[in-house]
Amino acid sequence: MTKQKNCEHLEYASHVMDSVADGVFTVDRDMKIMAYNRAAELITGIPREKAVGRPCHEVFRTAVCFSRCPVREAIEKGKPVLNREVTIQNCQDEPVPVSVSASILYDGEGNPIGGVETIRSLRRIYAIMDSVPDGLFTVDEGMLITHFNRACEEITGVSHDEAIGRPCYEIFKTEVCTGACPMVEAIATGQSIQREVDITDRSGRKKLISVSCSTLYDCAGKVMGGIETVRDLTPISSMREELRDKYTFRSLVSRNPVMRRLFDVMEDIAASDATVFLHGESGTGKELFARAIHELSPRRNGPLVIVNCGALPETLLESEIFGVRKGAFTGATENRPGRLELCQGGTFFLDEVGDLPLPLQVKLLRVLENHEFQPLGARAPIKADVRFITATHRNLEEMVANGTFRQDLYFRINIVTLNIPPLRERLEDIPLLVDMALQRFNLSYNKKVRNVAPDVLKLLLHHSFPGNVRELLNLLEQSVILCKGNEIQLEHLPRSFIENTVGATTAEPRRSGRLPTAEEISKVLAAHNGNRADAARELGVERTTLWRWMKRYGLSDN
Repeated sequence: MTKQKNCEHLEYASHVMDSVADGVFTVDRDMKIMAYNRAAELITGIPREKAVGRPCHEVFRTAVCFSRCPVREAIEKGKPVLNREVTIQNCQDEPVPVSVSASILYDGEGNPIGGVETIRSLRRIYAIMDSVPDGLFTVDEGMLITHFNRACEEITGVSHDEAIGRPCYEIFKTEVCTGACPMVEAIATGQSIQREVDITDRSGRKKLISVSCSTLYDCAGKVMGGIETVRDLTPISSMREELRDKYTFRSLVSRNPVMRRLFDVMEDIAASDATVFLHGESGTGKELFARAIHELSPRRNGPLVIVNCGALPETLLESEIFGVRKGAFTGATENRPGRLELCQGGTFFLDEVGDLPLPLQVKLLRVLENHEFQPLGARAPIKADVRFITATHRNLEEMVANGTFRQDLYFRINIVTLNIPPLRERLEDIPLLVDMALQRFNLSYNKKVRNVAPDVLKLLLHHSFPGNVRELLNLLEQSVILCKGNEIQLEHLPRSFIENTVGATTAEPRRSGRLPTAEEISKVLAAHNGNRADAARELGVERTTLWRWMKRYGLSDN
């Protein structure tokens, strides 16, 4: 009767095991299989009659059978092993990813007599993970890779089988692996960690990737490892490089049609020796244009000498440009060459020529007409083998009419004129300039700022930038210095900039880059009963910009 009851009990237990969806098997102390359910047959492809009585390592054939067997570990430590991910080999030698949990079996007196292990196939989960376009891999608590999807294989060049069981730092080889690993930080803090890092793939190529790491927990809420998604940013980075290259001319970047037309004629202008006049507001990049012309010209091997006429007092400006000979005046104890003399064979750039005093305008005119100059105190003139480029933000035509700038000098420097548009008339250039600036300041300050947040870009597109490109660059430099992550946020911008700009975001930015006509401005002002604030808001500009337009067209500002 007892034997019959035991048989019934074993048959009942077998039915119970077969009803479980996960694979279940038991082993004795010699690790030989005693019981083996239907799900285990399906997972391994080995029928019960061929599995029972055999050592479990012959049936499941995992990489941890002899080194980190979950059942042995449970028996040795006296506690269960939960949710360990391993790969078994089925009867067709196909790898099958599974999650295993192991517990100890005891006899009636509480003595351990073996172990029980459950196996859950992860094929469905891993198939889903393999269908994800981003790289995705998991690690255990020892940072050993437990899964590695197809996208990870493509990004790193390392196969799934090669990656499984290896430390993740051996696969990705990033600069943060040994000091600031995002996966370690995520597991330690329980927080999701996002970061951009550079990795080295199997071919030795550097790649920029975006990673997002989170902690993995078992069913009891215990940390069992981590999961990381990997997105290859290299194609995006390459596209940005191509876009920047496409719209870059020397150190100038623009996709604005007016600027592109200037770029188109630069080489022809540079090839001549004609005097060039650059007109544009302060900060628009007039010096960059002058440098580009010099570097493209036959005088590229000669010096580029720059004099800012507005930065020096009149008493020093003459000697700075033309030079001084010993004894020319009290204190002139030695011969000192001027910038013109130092510029022989090169390009002489007179910035802010509109600030040049009238007496010096006469001397400059003589140089332009006769190609010679005379230092202070010199007895004979010196030949000037230079090419002139001048620039100013002032309206020289008005200055000629007012008698503050010589008409003959204006005609002499105005042979080839390039009018450089302000930044507010080429808003489409702001993303390009931002990208260029971030690249420059990252190198200067050893940062990894990749972009600006959408709300920051929105503010940039609505700001009138009275300081033009210079103002934008100064703003971005400060933001890069303050930014600790890889994206500039509103908190990194100066409060004054936000306060002065945020009101303008209610209007659409003027993307066309076209200056409105006097008639258009008059109509908008009339529609708002002369209220400049409301009119400026409709035009998508600040009141100061509207005031400048009104002044330009001679409109009443009442």
